[in-house]
Amino acid sequence: MYDAVSLYRTAQVVTGNPVERVVLLYEGAVRFAVRHVDALERGDFDAAHTASIRCQEIVAELQEVLDLSAGPIAHQLDAVYGFILDRLVAGNLSRTPRPTVEVLDLLRELLAAWQEVSRRTRMSDLALANRPVHGGDPGHAAAAAGLAGARPALA
Repeated sequence: MYDAVSLYRTAQVVTGNPVERVVLLYEGAVRFAVRHVDALERGDFDAAHTASIRCQEIVAELQEVLDLSAGPIAHQLDAVYGFILDRLVAGNLSRTPRPTVEVLDLLRELLAAWQEVSRRTRMSDLALANRPVHGGDPGHAAAAAGLAGARPALA
C-alpha cells in the first residue's frame, strides 16, 4: 500500500516552486532534529543516529544548492549551514541533545523566514494573476491566466 503522506510530499517537491521546496527542506530538517533529540532522551541511539544523519543530509543539500555568486547573504547562509552541520555532528557523536537543540532554534528561525518569503511570493503571484490585461477587461485576464471556461466579457 502507498504511503499517502509520502506521495503528497513527493508531489509537493516535484510541482512546487523553488521557495516552497526550500520550505519543505527546512520542515524536514526541523522534524529530524526534533526526532534526534527525542530519541536521545529515550536512549534510542540507533534512531537518534538515523535522525541526525537525515537532518545533516538536508542541511548539506541546502548548502550545496546555494548560489554563492548571489552575494553576501548566500555567503552568510553558507557559514550558518556549516555551523549547523558541525553542531549536528557533535550532537550525534557525543550522544547528547544540547548541540542539536542549539541548532534546532536556528533552523526554526530560518524556516519561519522562508515561510514568510513563500507567503509573500504566493501573494505576489496571486496579484499578478488577478491583474487585468488588455484594457482592463477581467475576462481577458482570466483567459490569459489559462483559466478553464474563461471568456472575455461582452459589451
